[in-house]
Amino acid sequence: MVSKTRSPLFLLILLLFFSPSAFSQVSEEDLLKQIAPEAMSEESKKGDLEEPFKITLDGTVTLNYVFAESPDSFIVTYKIHLDGEARNKVDVIKGKGQVTTDVKGFLAKWPTGECALKISIGEFPYEMIFSKVEEEKIRLDIKIIEPILENWESNCKFADSPGSKFNTKGSPEKWVDGSLKRTSPLLQDLQLPIDPNHRDTTTLEFKIEQYLLPDPPLGSVELSGKGTVTVSPET
Repeated sequence: MVSKTRSPLFLLILLLFFSPSAFSQVSEEDLLKQIAPEAMSEESKKGDLEEPFKITLDGTVTLNYVFAESPDSFIVTYKIHLDGEARNKVDVIKGKGQVTTDVKGFLAKWPTGECALKISIGEFPYEMIFSKVEEEKIRLDIKIIEPILENWESNCKFADSPGSKFNTKGSPEKWVDGSLKRTSPLLQDLQLPIDPNHRDTTTLEFKIEQYLLPDPPLGSVELSGKGTVTVSPET
């Protein structure tokens, strides 16, 4: 059975085709809304803030892994970045953040060889709710939509056998993901002053107090971190 339901666009085209005089009764803006939403004026896309704000989060998480039965250890520094733009007094901003890593030390090291650690994370989806609660104050709720998974890989090489390599992959870890749930203040409840004249930039610092997690049977992990959230006029 063929549906008798017609879209507003279809009905509008019929109206204009069979009644040319109706064209003069339809405003250009209404036409654009129906047949070319992307062609709407920039004013309609601007939002209800006088000027947009750019929100940026930059953070660092430091992981110190200490082995239980070995003097070996390694340190991983994770650098987190995300940013977005608020155009409305209440706005939902979605995007992709990035995590890069720097590893110092080895999973294992002995006179004739060593096992280096490689960690890859890449992008992660986030959602940020921006609310202008007062003329000079905003609230931010930053959520990580999916767990940030860390892919770990061990690359071993041997001095007495230069051509030999031994590479293994472990299960994904969530060290950064867990750390971002421990920020003070919480990323889900950030409150910042803003410049209503859109001239000055506001910065809020957050931190992650050092905490210890056992990782049996291999050892334990010490984690800590810090970062800043910046709200700046977008020009």
